[in-house]
Amino acid sequence: MSENPKQTERVKLLRFAGVCGILGSVLPLVMVLSATFLSSWFSWSENALSELGVGEQANLFNSAMLVGGVLNFLFAAGLYRYIGNAKLVRAGVLSIMLSSVSLALVGVFTVDSILMHGIVALGYFVLAPAGFLLIGSGTREGIVRKLSYGCGVGAFLAIIGLPVMILALPFRVGFAVPELLEGLIIATWTIYMSTRLLKRL
Repeated sequence: MSENPKQTERVKLLRFAGVCGILGSVLPLVMVLSATFLSSWFSWSENALSELGVGEQANLFNSAMLVGGVLNFLFAAGLYRYIGNAKLVRAGVLSIMLSSVSLALVGVFTVDSILMHGIVALGYFVLAPAGFLLIGSGTREGIVRKLSYGCGVGAFLAIIGLPVMILALPFRVGFAVPELLEGLIIATWTIYMSTRLLKRL
């Protein structure tokens, strides 16, 4: 029996989106951490990751933002086809797609363009966890709901709560720490959902 062409196309799309999600989570993190290691001036106790976008490793960091944004957008586009028709879930995926665009634009509008950089960086840090919370509110799948709520709340705490807590610490911690923590939380959610796309074919 020959396969349904539409089903075959859907399988290919989901597989492609899953691969993009995994690569879009791992590769940018590796590139950013490499940029921190190669930048002798960078300090986790003083700097923000965005400052790497104007340093000697600017090309590496900004490329990481562009690559991550594009790959995560493609992941989210595939997820939109997979995750269901609930309005909150679809709204959550659209929020993630917009966060991916914001991430890519971080590589275009560096800290030299402070206003635009602040807008697109905030877009990434807020829209991604907001998308998780919307998906958690709209999905009926228990594991996805728990993970989405956990990662959504965790990401918001990382980027909003942790900087406030840092002020009370007896030692200095740069904004790069909460930035990296939120990035890891977002990557955790994305990689899990990417494996769902790869397995449920």
